[in-house]
Amino acid sequence: MCAAHRTLARIAGSALAATVLAGCAPDPAPSVSVAWMNGFCGAVKDFIEGNNKMPSATGETVEAIKKSTSDQLGHYAAILAKTADGLGALPAAPVPAGDAAKQEFLAKYTSARDKTVKAKADLDAAGKNDTAAQGRAVDGLISAQKDTHGALDPVAAILGAPELKTAAATAERCRP
Repeated sequence: MCAAHRTLARIAGSALAATVLAGCAPDPAPSVSVAWMNGFCGAVKDFIEGNNKMPSATGETVEAIKKSTSDQLGHYAAILAKTADGLGALPAAPVPAGDAAKQEFLAKYTSARDKTVKAKADLDAAGKNDTAAQGRAVDGLISAQKDTHGALDPVAAILGAPELKTAAATAERCRP
């Protein structure tokens, strides 16, 4: 209870009445905009963190390199799928600019996921000494990465929406 209003609480006879009158009520739950931005930023932040943990493609034989590249593609496909699922699970944004940003990011991550899944499937189906398949897989990964490069800054995507820009400033998952 606020110290300046202890006397008011005694007079009112209720701690609840005093705290409400004194403006000392507990902080309200995060606004819808802050919660939405937290989810939007969180999906992208999880992708970036997963991307930073992507294994390198290594090996001394064609077969070993193929396996490590397949593992790399599998990791990338998994984090892309998680990101697309997270974005897709977001409720409607509180303002249209949020929905537009969500759809743009979702399209990029979904496209990248689909390219990565295809590159992995094609590589896994190739013969063990098919070095051209390795090149195609790497090209698929690079193409997928290009899709995601335009969707790494969720805050920049909503700068035209003042309500979301303000919400992003307090959303925990929007912090660097």
